Amino acid sequence: MVRLFLLLLCLGFSLIQADAATWWQEHTDPLTWTAERETLKFSLQKEFSKKKPGDVKADSIEAANFRVWQWLEYARPDFSQEEVAAFRSLGENSQLLRPFLENLRPEDDAIEAVRILLRIQLEHPECIQVLPCLAVAIALVFDQPFPKGWPHHQVAHELVPLEKVDPVRRMQQMTELQVARRYLSDLRDFTVSEMKFIVDHPLVDTEMEWARKNVTASRSGFSKVFSSIRYDIRRYESNQLVWPYGPYLFSEIKSRGGICVDQAYFAAMTGKAKGLPTLYFSGQGEDGGHAWFGYMDSPGRWETDCGRYESQNYPVGNAVDPQTWRPISDTELLFLAKSRERSPGYQQAKLFTDLARTLVREDANRWLDAALEVQPEFLPAWYLQAELLNEREASPEAKKDFWVRFTKRFANFADLRVQGQEKLLELAKARGDDAEAKDLSRQILVQNRTRRFDLGIGSVAAEVGEKIEAGKWGEAETAFRKALRELKGQAGGNLYYGLVEPFVEAALAEGQVVIAKSALVEAKRILCPTKDTLVGRSFLELENKVSSDSKKGK
Repeated sequence: MVRLFLLLLCLGFSLIQADAATWWQEHTDPLTWTAERETLKFSLQKEFSKKKPGDVKADSIEAANFRVWQWLEYARPDFSQEEVAAFRSLGENSQLLRPFLENLRPEDDAIEAVRILLRIQLEHPECIQVLPCLAVAIALVFDQPFPKGWPHHQVAHELVPLEKVDPVRRMQQMTELQVARRYLSDLRDFTVSEMKFIVDHPLVDTEMEWARKNVTASRSGFSKVFSSIRYDIRRYESNQLVWPYGPYLFSEIKSRGGICVDQAYFAAMTGKAKGLPTLYFSGQGEDGGHAWFGYMDSPGRWETDCGRYESQNYPVGNAVDPQTWRPISDTELLFLAKSRERSPGYQQAKLFTDLARTLVREDANRWLDAALEVQPEFLPAWYLQAELLNEREASPEAKKDFWVRFTKRFANFADLRVQGQEKLLELAKARGDDAEAKDLSRQILVQNRTRRFDLGIGSVAAEVGEKIEAGKWGEAETAFRKALRELKGQAGGNLYYGLVEPFVEAALAEGQVVIAKSALVEAKRILCPTKDTLVGRSFLELENKVSSDSKKGK
């Protein structure tokens, strides 16, 4: 019955497929696809060489044929007859093909992602017709294994109710839940880059069903789910930071309470069960580490401070991108949302950048300039320009000019501004310009002293590390003490875990016990850690280690 209903939903869908299907209608023999791909490449290169970028739209026939050319790369001679038919059906489906190719990244296992899409098309084509972006999100998340430490390091892996996810079954289940209107949102409203934050879990079905039945918060009020879990003060005070009970079930967390990692996990995972894109965040505040969560309260709009304590002065929250399992900060997430993925300008910039990366690479600059003209903050275009500068061995002056422009463009985004400044710092050091290198180091520290002091600490730590590697312990200690003074009262856990602890540990490893002891005394004077905080406990452990090494005469 569900399948019949889904098919009825799709009756009008095929009417918009004509442009994407044209090439396939003219090339029905899969044995010729490899040769025809080369012919198509030559034809497209000739066509694009004559066109002004502004005349090429993301929904044009040329763009559709470019996406077909990209898709044909994944055709395989060992496809079965059924797989050939499924591959062609996916290639004809512009509502799937475009988002798949637009969101595919170098870090993805593209072959496995295509295999997942083929399986879904073969077993549940009606689901793809209704939710093509969901199929893409599932393929791009489950193309590679989840990290071994998922969901976080404060629970034993064997206690988490995990399953080996079948992407096809996940697609079918989520489509049925969508049709039954059991989600707080309509999944059709989300893009692939948003949808992947719904599908990114390997929890058993019973857990997610428990959440759908027992978590009753509305979409607008979902931030309250974090505080709905009672904070276990006794557990925190006894320093039991790892879950000390049995199976790590939602029902157990709800019953027993938990510390911040459990509250954030509960809120983020139950949000996914309810059809909301969610993120689990962690960060360092005045007293040490903390976890909270974020969720999308409407398409394109993230709330990233749910359970984040303002009094603790967290500069940024860190999460992971489930497509690559690489870190992504909440400021980067908000920046990505700002890129207006649904806008024609964004889609055009994406098309131009993809063309520059592949089909028209020799003429890449023309297309990248056009991409940044319609979307000035489109990061992939900026990064490809940087890649091409290195690939073509551009002059130091050209590289400096590029990173100066990058830093100015992203002056209001601390993460990106520092990224540009650090590249300029590398160039200054390479040409031996000590004055400019010193000025840039100072800029990074001063500009990020208040709201984004984590970036300043990272830059200082890198500078101290360079001096340690060069054996210049006197200069390293001077830079260390200077940073402590500059960041006094601002950094807390970030300063301790990002600078103090690594510096003292490195000094002990190198036999610099006097420097380690002196650095720790100064850090204690600056940070004033208390014993009832995570930083205070870590500080005490480090003091004991320094004392022990001192007695051994290291």
